[in-house]
Amino acid sequence: MILEKVIKVLRLIIRPQKNLLLYHSFPDFSDNSFSLFCYIVNNHSHYKNIWLVNNDEKSKFKKIVKKYTTSTNYKIYKKKSLFGLYYYCRSKYHFHTHGIFNNINLSKEQVNVNLWHGMPLKKIGHLDDNKIVPVSNYSIATSKLFQEIMSKAFAIDLDNVLISGQPRNDFVFDKTHSLLDLINKQKSDFDKVVLWMPTYRKSKIGDVRIDGEVNKLNDFLDESYLEELNQFFKRIKSVCFIKLHPMDYMDVNDFKKYSNLFFLNNAHFQEKGISLYSVLYSTDLLLTDFSSIYIDYLLLNKPIAFLVSDFNEYSNSRGFVFDTPKEYMPGEIINQRESLIPFLEALFIKKEDLHQLHRTKVNGLFHQPKHNFSENVFNSILKSNA
Repeated sequence: MILEKVIKVLRLIIRPQKNLLLYHSFPDFSDNSFSLFCYIVNNHSHYKNIWLVNNDEKSKFKKIVKKYTTSTNYKIYKKKSLFGLYYYCRSKYHFHTHGIFNNINLSKEQVNVNLWHGMPLKKIGHLDDNKIVPVSNYSIATSKLFQEIMSKAFAIDLDNVLISGQPRNDFVFDKTHSLLDLINKQKSDFDKVVLWMPTYRKSKIGDVRIDGEVNKLNDFLDESYLEELNQFFKRIKSVCFIKLHPMDYMDVNDFKKYSNLFFLNNAHFQEKGISLYSVLYSTDLLLTDFSSIYIDYLLLNKPIAFLVSDFNEYSNSRGFVFDTPKEYMPGEIINQRESLIPFLEALFIKKEDLHQLHRTKVNGLFHQPKHNFSENVFNSILKSNA
């Protein structure tokens, strides 16, 4: 492999530099890596920050960085470039969400920190019999419960799974951005804002696979049903944003346009220079299924509903990290699309929030640190090794 040979040669002449930090994420400039990057750039000028991207669209990435940082103490390079490989070898600390070059281990002088992209409900890593698992020195968790799960998933010593919380959740309490910014609307234009985030059943990039039952998920996304749902949101002067998973085989262009339903992908957020997690505060309800975003959303103590028409199929294919996953899903579990609008009517019109006690209980199990997540990671890894 040419890449591996180039890195091997570079390592003969390059020693890692302790104040050089390297970041990578999928998609580029997102998730836990991006949040930690922003914290360090803003608060610790001693470090030099290098971001490796898959797609060389620097102007677009600089737009989002500018909204969340007050410094230009960073450089962006294409991952598979000479500069990218140079800094891959030169940086002492690597922070990533999905690995960088997963078939190439870091040298013994480097530290690999797997920030991952969410506390799991569905099986991940070695728990999922995944053969491509990043070899890491550290990972993170939001609680003792997830510390044990992440340790097994990534074959990392328990003590090296830091109960820090997830850096991306620093953005959860951000009140300056809104989903309505993506469509140039104001808060006064709608009574309620709903975010619907289905995870993929069939992926087209990354870990290409099929989980659960594709057609059953499509029950909720059928054109005739979406029209009915659109009319409901129009009637109650509210809006629903449907954010597709970046690995999903479905695309926003597969769906027709509606007045009160908006399909989104990562490009919409990049164009506006807004992080997904910094718009969560602006929402009134999260609709999802098995996506880890609901675990983050618990920090806001707002209603959650789970659209899971293929629960048994998903359990028998991908599977869950808990033997009784529904105990850890604190919200309305909706198996048929006919039940969704009645639930929305009860919540928004009758003001019936029936799952608040369950949310509080699960939030206590899932989240130990409640704030300063990026700072916690920094203090655990970089401050202690300075």
